[in-house]
Amino acid sequence: EISSAKLPDNKNNNVILSNSFVGHRLHGDTVYMNGFYNGSTTSCHRARIPCPFPYTKNTASSYTLNSKQATYSINGDDFRQVFYAHSVLNRVFVTEIYVDGESVTLESHQGKPSTDLTIISCSNEVISTDERFGEVTVFAGQIKNPETEDSPVLKVFCISSVFPKELSNGHHTFLSAFGYSHNEAVKFYNLAVQYHNDKTLLSSHQKSWDFVWKSVNIDVDNLDFAKTVKSSLFFLLGAFPHFALHIPDLENYPFVFFGVSPGSLGNGGDGQDYWGHVFWDQDLWMLPGVMLLFPELVRQSILYRVAMLPGARKKAKKHGFKGAMYPWESGRTGIDVCPGAIYADNQLHITACVVYAIRQYIYLTGSWDILTEDGAWDIVKETADYWVSRVKWDGDYFVIDHVMDPDEYHYNVNNSCFTNAAARLNLLFAIEAAGRLSKTSNPSWQTVSVGIKIPFDEKLRYHPEYDGYTQGTLIKQASVVLLGYPLGVPMDADVRKNDIIEYERCTDKGPGMTYSMYSIGMLELGQLETAEQLFKVQFKNLRPPFKIWNEYPYARGCTNFLTAVGGFLQSLLYGYLGARVDEQFLQVNPHVLPDCSKVTYTGVSYNGEKFNFTISKDGFQVCRTTGNAFELWYIIDKDGKKWPLVSNETVSLALGLYKICFSDDYDII
Repeated sequence: EISSAKLPDNKNNNVILSNSFVGHRLHGDTVYMNGFYNGSTTSCHRARIPCPFPYTKNTASSYTLNSKQATYSINGDDFRQVFYAHSVLNRVFVTEIYVDGESVTLESHQGKPSTDLTIISCSNEVISTDERFGEVTVFAGQIKNPETEDSPVLKVFCISSVFPKELSNGHHTFLSAFGYSHNEAVKFYNLAVQYHNDKTLLSSHQKSWDFVWKSVNIDVDNLDFAKTVKSSLFFLLGAFPHFALHIPDLENYPFVFFGVSPGSLGNGGDGQDYWGHVFWDQDLWMLPGVMLLFPELVRQSILYRVAMLPGARKKAKKHGFKGAMYPWESGRTGIDVCPGAIYADNQLHITACVVYAIRQYIYLTGSWDILTEDGAWDIVKETADYWVSRVKWDGDYFVIDHVMDPDEYHYNVNNSCFTNAAARLNLLFAIEAAGRLSKTSNPSWQTVSVGIKIPFDEKLRYHPEYDGYTQGTLIKQASVVLLGYPLGVPMDADVRKNDIIEYERCTDKGPGMTYSMYSIGMLELGQLETAEQLFKVQFKNLRPPFKIWNEYPYARGCTNFLTAVGGFLQSLLYGYLGARVDEQFLQVNPHVLPDCSKVTYTGVSYNGEKFNFTISKDGFQVCRTTGNAFELWYIIDKDGKKWPLVSNETVSLALGLYKICFSDDYDII
């Protein structure tokens, strides 16, 4: 729980509540819906919906974010107003007001009329005989410009409880339900009324989050650090669908997920916070941050990429290539909606990052069925075909010219080290997947993967960022450092160290996720003191009082920057836990987190099993908490010594590098 006597100095750092369908920045005048965009092609952005629920006008004494219960409250001497984006009924946003005095004054937060919507209707109606909730305000609007000429003109319907100007002593609840149709909004509004009348509206929301925190968590014994960890998990999880996928009797209103934007679902208006578009940030930065704990959320994001595949095919064809070339920025249709041509035309690495997320999900879960049952094989195959058509043979290597590296300060460069290495991994996984599925592998995939150029300076023992890179040149963000992790490019320890030292010293005050990767690299090398220093640089991007991550350390940039959240969580899971995911094993190399004496990772997933790890300076404990007690799993040290992991029995070990595997895979590793 985080409480503050005052709001942030910048309103953009107010708390955002979201539930994967609807998002709202507290104290603001706007609600956004997942997949609800206005604007054609490069003008595409989240369509602003005027906020329909009331705010108390009385003077507040404090503001509280309760990540455990997923609520936010405004607290006064004689009132408390609680907000929550309902985790089960994910079209519903609720505010409850408790008055312990004579009265509280309410005010509207609708703001100015939305420039994104043409209003169809806005009126009060009676939709049921319920005495408290029967009279509602019905708002209906439609976007002014669809994403493409062929796209439907999207409509939004909001059913909200009518609220008075003043409230007397007692407990008062106000509901808002959103949908793409009138019937959808009414259905969810009536469900919320039913939950309220059954006295389960708030409790069902809290129980679902309580289930999350009990089954999956990262607990530390440093209170301030614990608040950062919990709020980071909370903000990132709020952008993904999880609880709402299992609501009975809603077959006519299926939930369709449209990905996660860097600024979360509470941001993304016209010209703001990346317009609500989906980037590589989702696949390389956010998904690994939740994958070890919530692999089922990753599948939903992969299905979004499957749905966007037609747009990737069109982009490849438009640029004269085969296969699928994923857009740098996508919205609802899968076409590239990036407003900057130099980014849209040259940021190629996103295509490989989409496949990286698929690969890691399959390795983690063993769910190869996503390739055949959900269409992800088409992504793997067609992106590999794209790379084959994109490379050129220069007489020595296959090269990829005229690109923008992840370091966006440099574009129209040749042979971006990260881009080429990621493309090679894409090709290698296509070969592997084809073999697993007994499908025909394009021989060119192997030829290009072997011959693609990965820039390397043998004399200086480091990887130049691109052809012609000069040491000491200022860079924007993590690029070459990503070769070691997450890509796992084999290299000698001195090369890995040189890459980190070279690029860390010339990294600008850039996006918040960068230093997580430098820290992870130094932990790999056993440089614990340097790793700690680099780990702590991340916190310059954290804003008080509610632990909101910003894109930049000394300027705002994108707020509630989930890319930085993903980087931070990766520094915990892949840095200080030392996790690495392979098809045959889960590797861990645990270390105690800085300024903590103990940390517990609960519910780490691998191959359908769950593991708990408790780490201190004296060693660590591991417990397999799921599975058949007669199934034999091992944890194996670097010398090959093994310990059985019997279900619900704890094994205590010295700190060091270990691999966890099912007994059938023991001989393989």
